[in-house]
Amino acid sequence: MTHDLIIVGTGPAGLTAGAYAGRSGLDVLFFERESIGGDLVNRHEIRSYPGFPDGVSGTELRSKMVEAAEAYDPDVELDTVEQIDPGADGAPHVLHTEGGEYEAHAVILSPGGTDQRLGVPGEETYEGRGIFHCATCDGPLYRDERIAVVGGRNHAVIDAVFLTEYASEVVVLDSEPELDADATIVAEAESHPDVEIHTETTVTEFVGEDGLLEGVAVERGASGETETLDVGGVNVNVGSVPNTDFLEGTLDLDTEGRIVVDNRMETTVPGIYAAGDARQGSPHEIAAAVGDGTTAIMAAKDHIARSAE
Repeated sequence: MTHDLIIVGTGPAGLTAGAYAGRSGLDVLFFERESIGGDLVNRHEIRSYPGFPDGVSGTELRSKMVEAAEAYDPDVELDTVEQIDPGADGAPHVLHTEGGEYEAHAVILSPGGTDQRLGVPGEETYEGRGIFHCATCDGPLYRDERIAVVGGRNHAVIDAVFLTEYASEVVVLDSEPELDADATIVAEAESHPDVEIHTETTVTEFVGEDGLLEGVAVERGASGETETLDVGGVNVNVGSVPNTDFLEGTLDLDTEGRIVVDNRMETTVPGIYAAGDARQGSPHEIAAAVGDGTTAIMAAKDHIARSAE
């Protein structure tokens, strides 16, 4: 069976494309290797999405997006896409997964990313033993502890304030001279009595004993001064690495592994589109991912129509 459209990934970009495709009467198949909705469920609060002036939880936004996409009864496979063989001269694209082979006239790639690691000594040792990436999931484990948040963008600073619900103190560590979060978010963190902000501070090592994290070594700015901060947990919140390894050799990726697209979100392979955080130039915002998904499905619909001629 050849589907009209296969969407790889069910984050905001993929769900948006799926909802539009369903309304257009297309036969849609989703592939998701983890949980429907991507990492939205891990977002405590989202403040940059239109229509929610007071913010919205990731769980609530995920629920609404999933409901919109599922209204048209798409097929969903919890499976991992391992390879894509592009169709030549208008032939369907073939996707190889752990579970089998699937064909589609058009493909939208929205594979998202995996949490970026710092690549410093001790990180592998204490991953999951003091180092965590999901504040909503793991924050309660650090009740009354002093913890650190590494990162200075919106997500990191919002999570730092959220984690004060559990931690006795939260220390924000960012290597840049200033936090890169929105001014109102920075102001909230700066005014919080249980949040301490250290800019121009680079994590150089995670330290501990008996397999449990006990501290984080840092280097301060141009002075090169070093210090070890005693913390019971560290939320590493420095962005993501695109999940695009399976696309190497199939279409063009940039030096960071992000998918090269044109202004219609079409990749260097006709009929294959990309949307969301894994595409080149993404601002890594949910609203932008929704826009990407909309642009991609509009272009994909045109391609599918031409394939039927």
